[in-house]
This record gives sequence, C-alpha cells and structure tokens, in this order.
Amino acid sequence: MLPEATWVRPPSRGRLHRSRRALQAVTSLVFVAAPFVDLLRFDLRGGALVLGGASFGLGDLQAVYLLLLLFILVVFAGALLYGRIYCGWMCPQTTLSEIVATFERWGSRRVKSARLRRVLPFLGALGMSAFVAASLVSYFLDPAERLSPPGLAIASWAVTAAVIGGFLFLRHRFCVGICPYGILQNIIQDSRTLGVQLDPSRREECVDCLLCVRACFVGVDVREQAFDPRCLNCGDCISATRLAKRCPEDPLISFRYGTEGSSWPAPLRKVGISDARRAVVAAAVLVMTVVAVATIAGRRDLEADVAAQYEKASSEPSGTVRNAYRLSLHNRLGQQIRVRIEARGIPGLAVDSPAGTVDVAAGEQAIRDLVLSAACAAAEPGAHEVSIRVVPEGPGTASELSSFFFVPTRRSPCAGSSVSPSPRSSGFSPPPGSSPSGRTPSSST
Repeated sequence: MLPEATWVRPPSRGRLHRSRRALQAVTSLVFVAAPFVDLLRFDLRGGALVLGGASFGLGDLQAVYLLLLLFILVVFAGALLYGRIYCGWMCPQTTLSEIVATFERWGSRRVKSARLRRVLPFLGALGMSAFVAASLVSYFLDPAERLSPPGLAIASWAVTAAVIGGFLFLRHRFCVGICPYGILQNIIQDSRTLGVQLDPSRREECVDCLLCVRACFVGVDVREQAFDPRCLNCGDCISATRLAKRCPEDPLISFRYGTEGSSWPAPLRKVGISDARRAVVAAAVLVMTVVAVATIAGRRDLEADVAAQYEKASSEPSGTVRNAYRLSLHNRLGQQIRVRIEARGIPGLAVDSPAGTVDVAAGEQAIRDLVLSAACAAAEPGAHEVSIRVVPEGPGTASELSSFFFVPTRRSPCAGSSVSPSPRSSGFSPPPGSSPSGRTPSSST
C-alpha cells in the first residue's frame, strides 16, 4: 500500500530535493513542448518521424532504425547503471503526480471547507490533464490540425479523461506496478546498480525518527530493505535525514552503486562503470551515438532516386526512342522546393515529362513519372549509361543520378516500329549492377 499524499512530508528545504525539482521542471517542460516546436513528433498522416525539426520518412529507414537502436541502448544503459533515476528525477508522470499531491497537502492544511478540500485536487488535476492531453495528442497529429475534424477533438478529451484518472487515482501506483519502463528497469538492474541505501555498518546510529520514511511517495522504508524495487531513486529520504537535527552530521543514507565491491579504476566507478558488462554497454552507446549523428548529418536536404522501367521503352515511326523511369524526390527542408530535371549522355537526349519544373512540398516524398527521349540514330541499339540531374531552383542540393537508356533493335534504318519492342523481345537484359527494378545508386553534386 502506498501512503496517502497528506501523510507524506517532502524535504522542501533540502538541496538535493530542490535540484531534483529543477530538473523535473525542465524535463516536463521539454516533454510538453516537444511536439509543438517539432522537437519530437510522430506524423501519422505524413508517415514520418519529426526529430529536431528534421523529417524522417519511409525513405529514411536506415536513420530511423539507428535512432531506435540508440534509444533502446540508452534505456538499457540507464537502467543498468543508474536504476530508476529517470523515474524519480525526469519522468513527467512522477512530476505531475507530485504536483497534484502538493495541491492535496496544501488544501488539507489551509482550506477549512471539507468539500473544497476534496475539489481542489480535482481542479488541479483537470487543468494539468487538459494541457498534457493536448501535448500527447500532438505527438501523433499536427498541432495545427488537432481540433479539426471534430473527431480529433473527441480524441483529445478522451485522453484528458484518461490522464486525469491517472493523476487522481493512480499517481505513484502507476510507477510502482504498471509502468512498462519501471518494470523493465527492475529486470535489468543488478547488485551493482545505483540505488539508495542506509549504511549497514551504522544501523545502530539511526534514531528511528521516520523522517526518511515520511519523505517517500511510494512508502519505501530504506532502513529495512536496501535497493527496494519500488524505490524511484528520488533521494528525498537522503535530503530528509540531512535536514534532521537528531540525525548524525554524516548522512546515514546515500546513493550507492550496489552491494558488491569493484576493483575497477575509481574514475570509472564514479560514473557507474564497475564491470565489463557496463563498460561494453557504455561503449556501445557511444559508438551508436557517433554512427547515428554521422548518418543524420550526411543526409541531403533533397534526396533523389530513379528507377528505370525497361519494359516501357518504345520507338516511334518518326525515329524517336522513349524510355520511362520512376523518379523519387524527398524534400527534407521546411519549405517548398522547385526543381528542374536535366539529362545527358546521348546526343539529343531530352526530358519529355515532367515538362518544366516540379514542385515538392516541405517534407513531401513525391513520386513522378519521368520520360526521356532521343533520336533513333543518336546511338547504337542496346543500353547506354545516362546521367539525370535534379537541380533545385533555390535552396537544396543538386543530385546526379546514374541510369541507362535503352535503344531497341532497329527493324529498318531509323524508321522505328509502331510496335513497341521491350528489352526482353530485343534480347536485352538490365545492365550489371542494377536491381531488377532498374534502380541505380545516386550521388550529389
């Protein structure tokens, strides 16, 4: 059973407690504001992950995979080295639950009306829940479109109801027995993980003032059990004992890295690296961070790719040969880009479609049909390597794509045929190095 909020006495004057409150305020503000400033958002309609203002769509699976893998490694490393430190110091659920409990304690001391004392926590939870729900919904839907159509507004109110139920009835019960991340942390941490412990060699110095117990939101008695799995590593029990006049000046309770000693160098042990497993996990996080940053930094703001459709190659009676391609354009900039398509490699090679320029909206992954044409007499029958340039008119990086232009076998000198021969009927197969779809590597200039 968890203690009632009115029974808990947080050490509000403690330096450690104030530091925790400051970090909680910063992380909660970041959590709430993230989708509104495109710091982190999952755009369900656009099918993209927005991170730090950059959009990662289906064409960025490699970057998304690296970010996901890095996130998993960070979660594992954090739980292995520092236990539930995130829960006690940064989790918005913990922060907002403590705020609601503060309303309840303040009302029990200052408000005389019993009815108003019961309503006060509800009003505080309602205000926070509406704000938090707006943020949660905006993680998956564009904040500008969140209230239209009406169905999205209904979703916002449904999330609000769920959040207010959590603040009023669950609070830290969610942290102790429901939160998946909390359960995962309890599985990962071991006897060398950071936790709160009473120095076992000084147990007789404890005066049993119970200040450490009353400072705990989850009701952990650190005197009886070290590294309790319910403990959120908030450190309020440490602050409470430091403020107590009856407790020794040297605190009996402190953060400790497990119950087992380690012979590893002191600088490493101070950051929690006390064995080979922790060293490997920390090294993996560093390496994956470097790889993810390098991959994201190497992305082009305008990504282009081309896939030849050899089966659609055709020749006309006029002597013109046409080849079809599928052109993919991904605009990662925050504004619309206008591009023009150029082609070279065969004398007289021209772009028939799209004519003029192509507009690609901000964050859009556009697919366009590309048609190139050349005179039948311009090249011998077979496959000829050509270069297709995508040149933005304004911001953006030009891309040069390599592909092949197929000239069918002539049935009469430069006369062509009304029947469109295909690569198969002309004894042609896709050139070496190209995929069955005709997709070839691209490069930027």
